[in-house]
Amino acid sequence: MWTSALQLVFIGFYLQVPTCYPSCTFYGLVADCPSRNHYWVPTLPPNITHLYLQMNFISEINSSSLRNYDHLQQLDLGMQKQDLFPTTLKRLDLSDNFLASPDPVTFLSLSFLSLAANRFYCDCNLESFLKWLNVTNVTFASPTEEYRCEFPAALQNLPLGNFSRVIEPCGEDDAKAMQDLQLALFIFNAVLVITVILSGFIYARLRGHIFIIYKTIVGRVLEGPKPNLPVDEVQYDAFLSFSENDYGWVEAALLKKLDNQFSEGNLFRCCFEARDFLPGEDHLTNIRDAIWSSRKTVCVVSKEFLKDGWCLEAFTLAQGRMLEELTNVLVMVVVGKMAHYQLMKYHAVRAFVQRREYLTWPEDPQDLEWFYERLVSKILKDTKVKKFAEDQPEPAQPDAQPQEEEGIQLENIGPIPCQL
Repeated sequence: MWTSALQLVFIGFYLQVPTCYPSCTFYGLVADCPSRNHYWVPTLPPNITHLYLQMNFISEINSSSLRNYDHLQQLDLGMQKQDLFPTTLKRLDLSDNFLASPDPVTFLSLSFLSLAANRFYCDCNLESFLKWLNVTNVTFASPTEEYRCEFPAALQNLPLGNFSRVIEPCGEDDAKAMQDLQLALFIFNAVLVITVILSGFIYARLRGHIFIIYKTIVGRVLEGPKPNLPVDEVQYDAFLSFSENDYGWVEAALLKKLDNQFSEGNLFRCCFEARDFLPGEDHLTNIRDAIWSSRKTVCVVSKEFLKDGWCLEAFTLAQGRMLEELTNVLVMVVVGKMAHYQLMKYHAVRAFVQRREYLTWPEDPQDLEWFYERLVSKILKDTKVKKFAEDQPEPAQPDAQPQEEEGIQLENIGPIPCQL
């Protein structure tokens, strides 16, 4: 038992540790013999599987050179330093061989050469030999016109002279293909970069005009005439709830774009306090009647809106109707420069902005058309909504007194046309 164990240890040590021999270095069954001035294959253990003999002076490999190495799997004879004949050699017979691509440098010292019945492999590696055939002074035992291709099969029996006229240099096709590929990649990348840059520039500068053109085309080709409003029992299409301090801005920015009494081209019958509330009627009753008499309630939420108790009460009532009908009857539009925390201070508004989608007045005038399109879409379309636990409304304080602060600025209201 101990003998077997020692044998296993010895074998493992033998396979892992480099072993030095006078002619080679062994790593297990790998014999590493480069640059050892070998002129023939050295005598080595017969069980080697890999033999590396590169950069030596081996000029001949015959049938007996490797006959003892029955387990050999890989042999490296590259970069031999043998001049592969001596300068004193004048006559050489290599007839009836398989010299696939002979190197003409090998034959520089010869005056007589026989290559009769040689089997040539006709590819780009034969180019230097074919050129040498046309210029050499060596005497051939048989006419060079008899030399023919043996491989590949498509060129079998083709005279070497004919092949020399159609041969292409090695690597030329690959180099040309690589150049074409590099050019194509360069053009593609350049076009891609330019397209991205131009797209960003066009979007930043011309998106408003592009949207107008898009809507015009869609309106004429796909949508046809203007949409018909749903026929129902409500008196108004939209009730606009906003602070009276913001009236000038709302009139210029929204009423003139939406209300059909401001322009015959507008779609909606709008309701708002200054024009449609009944004089002498209880204010809360007017708000409630306006909400339930309109298909949608549009709350224009600004700093003034959040300080107005009646506006908050209208928001709460509209949200209560939304939760009762589970339909998007409440449209929230945030205007002015307002931080998010300002919206979160009020329970009803906080619950809405946390769960619902709302519109924001655009800072860039180019986005006005897109904003109006979305606002009109929200007024026209009825979609179902979900009810969440935080949606339970809390009563607002209708007697809150507004503080002194500037109203909404009209810097973004410009002459951009809008066709709804």
